[in-house]
Amino acid sequence: MKKGLWIGIVVLIVAIGFAAFGVKAVPQKSGAVASADNFDTNHTIAVSGEGVIEVAPDTGYADFGISIRKKTASEAMDELSDTANRVLDVLKNFGILEKDIKTTGLSLNPVYEWNKEEKKNVLVGFDATENFSVKTKLDEIGKVITLATNNGANRIYGIRFDSSETENLRKEAIAKAVEDAREKAKAALSETNYKIVGIKTISVQSGNVTPLVRQTFDNETIGGKSSVPIEGGSITVRASVNVIFIFD
Repeated sequence: MKKGLWIGIVVLIVAIGFAAFGVKAVPQKSGAVASADNFDTNHTIAVSGEGVIEVAPDTGYADFGISIRKKTASEAMDELSDTANRVLDVLKNFGILEKDIKTTGLSLNPVYEWNKEEKKNVLVGFDATENFSVKTKLDEIGKVITLATNNGANRIYGIRFDSSETENLRKEAIAKAVEDAREKAKAALSETNYKIVGIKTISVQSGNVTPLVRQTFDNETIGGKSSVPIEGGSITVRASVNVIFIFD
């Protein structure tokens, strides 16, 4: 068979194949052709931002406990129960709501002492302890501590300050963090012709509240007759974000 005839047959077969699969042959120009559909034409810049808010607290927490030592476990628990009930009754009569009083710990432990004659530890009694955390108004926390210690509490673990507007403060801190990120992105582009036109992604590290904690009490505080003076200072609410801005 002649060479020209073979070429004609091959071309015919290829044409039939294209037609069968609905494929159209497109003439190609010389050189590479890039399509805008093949990549993201938006420019991006990744920036982190932080928002910090300091506010005066309006809520206080008093953490205290009652510890009783007796020769028998039943004696220790009975006296602990009586003392705890007396303290709680006084606080409730003062105006503290039951939902704002929380038991944070309850324990009963044997107490041993070294006996020189027997050359071993011997049981000498039992320690019964109950710990509480009481939520109150800031200007009442000193009075709460005084009432508790005057009625049998003999362990003061510290006080904490918080705000009743914590959730709103978290949102405000997050908003400030986003604005901080935006300002940083603008500063980075200030010497260019580009402008921020949108946000591609944003991630938020939820605002954390750093309460002010006071734990210094001298021995004269326990059993004092007057209200302990308390200064709330300020608490810090902090949030951070990671933002990818689009610029053009």
